[in-house]
Amino acid sequence: MTISRRGLLGAVMVALAPSALLAHGFHASFSVIEFNPRTNALELFHRTFTQDIEILLTARAGKAVTLKNSARMEELIESYLLDVFSIKTSDNRPLKPAWVGMKIQLDTLFVYQEIKVMSGLRGLMINSQILTETHPGQVNSVNLTMNGRTQTLIFMANDAAQSVTF
Repeated sequence: MTISRRGLLGAVMVALAPSALLAHGFHASFSVIEFNPRTNALELFHRTFTQDIEILLTARAGKAVTLKNSARMEELIESYLLDVFSIKTSDNRPLKPAWVGMKIQLDTLFVYQEIKVMSGLRGLMINSQILTETHPGQVNSVNLTMNGRTQTLIFMANDAAQSVTF
């Protein structure tokens, strides 16, 4: 039996169609926290899918929000992250990230923040509930690098803060 190119292409398209429909069936965010000894600051970087953030901000605002056309997009995202991503010292003192900036690249949102820290920081309590209110199966990964050692934390909806020591 001989299969034409068109037949082969059609068979491949049919086989891949379900995965294309489910291409964004997994919801995740990725955050990186690194200590920069030159600036004595924790540098934060968050990566999420633009579509997921737009769905969440639309649900919160009660009207359609698109990141590319919103004059207040940085304010909305900063406020949201302050609600759902927390960092505290090991003695439970909140550390508030300062806004550095953001960029949208294709379907991905990148957010940059920074926390000036005091010397003698020995541990942190971290919690990431990014997008869990609209995506109950959301998985959030946080990589923390301090003193050349990287630790990975995984959060899902309603998870408690996790502690890291260094």
